[in-house]
Amino acid sequence: MTRTGKIARLPRDLREQLNRRLHDGQPGTQLVLWLNSLPEAREVLAREFGGRAISEQNLSEWKQGGYADWLARQDALAQVRELAADAGELARATDGALVEHLATVLAARYAAALTDWCGEPTAESRRKLRSLRGLCQDIVELRRSDHSAARLKIEQERLGRERDQTEEELIEHFKRWVRYSKVRDWICCDSLSPEERERRLRKSSACRRPTRPIPPLNPTPQPMPTTRNQTESDQIKPFRSQ
Repeated sequence: MTRTGKIARLPRDLREQLNRRLHDGQPGTQLVLWLNSLPEAREVLAREFGGRAISEQNLSEWKQGGYADWLARQDALAQVRELAADAGELARATDGALVEHLATVLAARYAAALTDWCGEPTAESRRKLRSLRGLCQDIVELRRSDHSAARLKIEQERLGRERDQTEEELIEHFKRWVRYSKVRDWICCDSLSPEERERRLRKSSACRRPTRPIPPLNPTPQPMPTTRNQTESDQIKPFRSQ
């Protein structure tokens, strides 16, 4: 049931605190003052109720509605916790085979009924056998449920082993892939940010930049410089008399 009152519209954590304070027996006057002083409550009241404060009448209505529902849920949770604790104790006491122990007890009951039976069908014997037959059907259903749970557990374990094996195979494939330089470069580049990729590209381009100018593909032939004959330069010119 969806409630639309002032307190019902408050955040869940505030309603939970209020319920616990009510459970502890705090007076309604103090609770109303406390609620109206909270910023979260004032925000809800201003947005949805024109800023009108929470009154003791609102609190009284909440006790009969939302608080009563909260108490019912707390009782149900307490019962579930007790049942879970009892189930845990029974499982530990029977090593997890409670249904098997119940089947043994039922078989013993059948044996006791047959021991007391004189061989003649009586109303009392029919009543006992009818009761035991109903219990036997219940135990059969419980055992069938246990067997289904056991099969499910086995299947889950098998799937878990297959998943682990598949992951190991993928890891081995990955190890083989990263032996190739192209794969390593692709993985590293894919993991870099655009800024880091551009920085590395510039750095790589600067490293590959030539230090000397590259000559043209078709250079224009230059005339060879003329050199004087070393023999002529070494000859002594003749002396001319005056």
